[in-house]
Amino acid sequence: MNYLLMVLMAVIVPIIFGIIHTLASVYLVYSRGNVVALGWNMLGFLTKTIFMVFMTYMGVSVLEFDVRIYVPILSFVWFMTHISEAFYINFHMKENTA
Repeated sequence: MNYLLMVLMAVIVPIIFGIIHTLASVYLVYSRGNVVALGWNMLGFLTKTIFMVFMTYMGVSVLEFDVRIYVPILSFVWFMTHISEAFYINFHMKENTA
């Protein structure tokens, strides 16, 4: 059961957070323009950092997951969603200017 909770906290929750952030970014690209969406993405760097620190705290201190397993999985998933979001938003920004 502990491993299922670790997968939920290290994989599923960051992916859902990234999807919500991506949907908000795409909405802003088409409704407010690229400049506002770029501002949202810069603010997103701060919110994602706070989210990462919070998820690390929850996993390590509160739920007492093994740091050697939890933090690398969380970091990898966070990084991959961050990169995929960047390419996806970049695609929509280019499409919006064409």
